[in-house]
Amino acid sequence: MKKLSLFLCLFSGFFIGIADTVVGQSTILKGSVFEQTTGKNEGIPLPGATVVIIGSGTGTATDAEGKFELHGLSSFPVTIIISYIGYKADTIVIENLNPVKIFLARSVELNEVTIEGRQDATMISTIMPLNVEQVTQKELLKAACCNLSESFETNASVNVAYSDAVTGAKEIQMLGLSGIYSQIMTENIPAVRGLSAAYGLGYIPGPWMESIQITKGSGSVANGYESATGLINVEFIKPEKADKFYLNLYGASSGNMELNAYQTINVNKNLNTMIMLHGENMQTKWDHQDDGFLDMPLVTQGNVMNRWSYYDGKKYEAQFGVKGIIEKRRGGQLKYDFKDDADTTSGFGVQIETKRMEVFSKNGLVFPATPWKSVGLILSGTFHDQESYFGLKTYDANQLGFYGSLIYMSIIGTTDHKWKAGVDLRFDDFEETYLELPYNHSETVPGAYFEYTWNRKDKLGVVAGSRIDYHSDHGWFYTPRLHVKYNFTQNIIWRASAGRNFRTANIFADNIGLMATSRDWFVKEQLDPEIAWNYGTNLTAKFQLFYRSGSISADYYITEFQNQVIVDTYSSDNFIYFYNLDGESLSRSFQVALNYEIFKRFDLRLAFKNDDVIADFNGIAARKPLVAANKALANVAYETKNTFWKIDFTTHYTGESKLNNASELHSPSHPGHSDSQVKGSKSPEFVTFNSQITRMFKKWEVYAGCENITGFRQEMPVIGADDPFGNEFDATNIWGPLMGRKIYVGFRYSIKQKKS
Repeated sequence: MKKLSLFLCLFSGFFIGIADTVVGQSTILKGSVFEQTTGKNEGIPLPGATVVIIGSGTGTATDAEGKFELHGLSSFPVTIIISYIGYKADTIVIENLNPVKIFLARSVELNEVTIEGRQDATMISTIMPLNVEQVTQKELLKAACCNLSESFETNASVNVAYSDAVTGAKEIQMLGLSGIYSQIMTENIPAVRGLSAAYGLGYIPGPWMESIQITKGSGSVANGYESATGLINVEFIKPEKADKFYLNLYGASSGNMELNAYQTINVNKNLNTMIMLHGENMQTKWDHQDDGFLDMPLVTQGNVMNRWSYYDGKKYEAQFGVKGIIEKRRGGQLKYDFKDDADTTSGFGVQIETKRMEVFSKNGLVFPATPWKSVGLILSGTFHDQESYFGLKTYDANQLGFYGSLIYMSIIGTTDHKWKAGVDLRFDDFEETYLELPYNHSETVPGAYFEYTWNRKDKLGVVAGSRIDYHSDHGWFYTPRLHVKYNFTQNIIWRASAGRNFRTANIFADNIGLMATSRDWFVKEQLDPEIAWNYGTNLTAKFQLFYRSGSISADYYITEFQNQVIVDTYSSDNFIYFYNLDGESLSRSFQVALNYEIFKRFDLRLAFKNDDVIADFNGIAARKPLVAANKALANVAYETKNTFWKIDFTTHYTGESKLNNASELHSPSHPGHSDSQVKGSKSPEFVTFNSQITRMFKKWEVYAGCENITGFRQEMPVIGADDPFGNEFDATNIWGPLMGRKIYVGFRYSIKQKKS
């Protein structure tokens, strides 16, 4: 209640500020800016000319017809200055509200000037109140980046780990918590959630991605109520911007082969389309540990997407498309026969067959006369079917999902005061069968939200949002969020955020990796929704040192659960318990990062992160399993002046973490479980190294790299491997790499579109 009262006070203050602004604003000055020609009152409109009121910092820019509006002029006279590149600036005194015409004369012709610049691989905005990190294609190409799960090799904010030793399922971790508490979207459409939580990162091919936006802490209420620790939004390549043709082939020493390709078609000046293909095949069997289990699953995936883009040239634009995925992954013992050994104890095998279909439509309506207004409609549908077994455990499921969002954006008086409001609907129907027992359920969640953004002279920025939703099973719930940014200087930015978050747990899909153990699952009680508060602050400073640019940032976030579904792997050797939080569950995450251009085209990135994640397990506070307390990253990147050669080298340090079983099972003195790498109930700290070199040509490029250069690997990933149906079998304690060194090569070929 104290937190809610704090938010209500803050919100009321901001809306009082809005009211004062509306009352104080009473007048609008309209005008036009032209290039001066021979005629006295004739001229060519100048779009993008700057019009500023001297002494106030308030200003605007002309539209495509050279027209402008200045809002909030309550007293006269005022002096404005009008400027445009290549023209002489003009200063005039305005005595009243009569429309004005301004003519600018060309300035003296300048000699040609060459300006050299570089796009940053990652960028943090100095304008947005939200703490958003933009990852560009330049950053994505520093590694093989076969899919979304492999896109964070050089990023300290997001960590990726395997969930078990047999399925190859990967999950992200943000602010020390599992990826189920981060919202993952594709072009602002919910993507990796529900049944796709375990393997969905692999459904988004790297070469299809244009950029990734990483938001730490609670995101915008317009994106929903689920982002407890952050939001990851992927922007795909668009038909109107993509190459005409693109082909990427990739092969690794592990036996993994991949193909990515797309073709764009300009149907007419308003309509564009593209077909995107992804194929993956991994059929080589590896057992570096000699424990009889595959180090990596055998995976075959086919992924195709057809998307369209339409713009009428005036006010309406739309994107729509369809995507289909078929995947089969197999793991377990090398000797396992998937035809004859299924449903028997002749061997231990794992098989997951997935079929998934996605359709989406995005429609936007803008108003040229009032460009600050727009209306958007997003519709998407998903069908996901999965059939799987883990030894003798069977898990079959399908999900039918729908998402719709209608949003309207405008301003209050001036563009310093923006607002958006909308309604949305989420529907998910799950049919799940575990050990041949049905667990069917559905969720319908309609909601509405309002968000206000205030910017004052590029110094102070505030985003205050609130949404109300109704869950078909759990009733009404309220989601307030607040983001504040202040620029001490142009290059020193402070941000703070706070927000409430809500999600319902799906224990099967959220914890599918835990099926690779002999322990039975036991749900102690009816599971309530998970509710968490997230608070955080960030300080970013950009600087120049020895004529080279750099930045340093530090942030600290706390995620505090009011309720959480506890997955208890500590209390019993025979069971994994699921129950509601009774006590405290808390994550504290601190990160500091440095980016600096040491010398021309040679970039350095250093980062350190500490995650302190604790929860009460049956009344006893303990660290969350398999979350390393300390992590560090170092990356150096160099490219030659002509950009023909690019070299990257990355180092990862991973500290100790608690293991995923009852602690006595991991004592080195325990019979049958001796592991020289493990210290009691903790994994060891370790370091890995990755590197890649790229050679660029006119239409194609070749790259080669090595992951885990020293070949470090976890020596004992499967406990009780000699008796997979015995009481001690457990393949869930994955704290390090399983494959050792991996060398890969690939090439990319592209044909650019002709620009009109």
